[in-house]
Amino acid sequence: MRMPQTTTPTIAEALASLAARECRMAMRALADAKRRHRGVHEARKAIRRLKSLLALAAEPFAESLPSIDATLGRLATGLSPLRDAYVAVNMARTVAGPAPSPEWQHAIDALEHRSEGRLATVLAKDPRFLKRRRELRDLAGVIEALPWQEVDRDTVERAIARTERRVAKAQKRASHKPSPVNLHRWRRRARRLRMQLDAWRKALKATGKSSHHHARQSKAAANAMSKLSDALGAKQDLRALRTALRSLHEPQAVAPLLEQIRQELTNHRKIG
Repeated sequence: MRMPQTTTPTIAEALASLAARECRMAMRALADAKRRHRGVHEARKAIRRLKSLLALAAEPFAESLPSIDATLGRLATGLSPLRDAYVAVNMARTVAGPAPSPEWQHAIDALEHRSEGRLATVLAKDPRFLKRRRELRDLAGVIEALPWQEVDRDTVERAIARTERRVAKAQKRASHKPSPVNLHRWRRRARRLRMQLDAWRKALKATGKSSHHHARQSKAAANAMSKLSDALGAKQDLRALRTALRSLHEPQAVAPLLEQIRQELTNHRKIG
């Protein structure tokens, strides 16, 4: 549905505009031929933001949202191996520090070779990510045609309240049993809440309205969710690096590196 142009957009128009922008950002990111790895990372972030935003209208979009979510999920999952390989390289560089030891440099080179190899393989099957970009363009048309006119303030605030309850439940579970699975679930839900609060704040700003929901919708709350998500994400990335190093099948060479990662994880333990 193409929204009529007004001087001050409605909440529905503001959210529809944000959704369209995320679609464009994902397509532009995948078109970035100079910074392929960064483009993949930015595209996945745009897809996550888009999924989080659409979930704010889960009630009026109930008929179409499962199919849209499935498509977005498939696109994000297809890019995950590229992102994971690249993150392992960057995390290895971070842990190794500005002057990597010979052991770390060897591991970084091996991980970088794997990352570039995965990218080349994907691009051979989908040159310039054209297929994925076409899927996003088609999906943008589907999203534009959603019944945005049915989205109002109550709809959004009910959705945010649901997400808040899911975050609280995940936090309770992770606090009781801080396993990687529980911490990852907590992180994903906290990240979605942060993105929803951010989108809602932008929509309200565009409409000239303010939020008089409860304090958790404030900018401070969004920042807190962002810090929590980043902290949990760093812990997850360390575990992913540990797995990547083990997959190099050089146990003696990576043993001291794994010990360093173990110490890093110990320093993060208080997050759980």
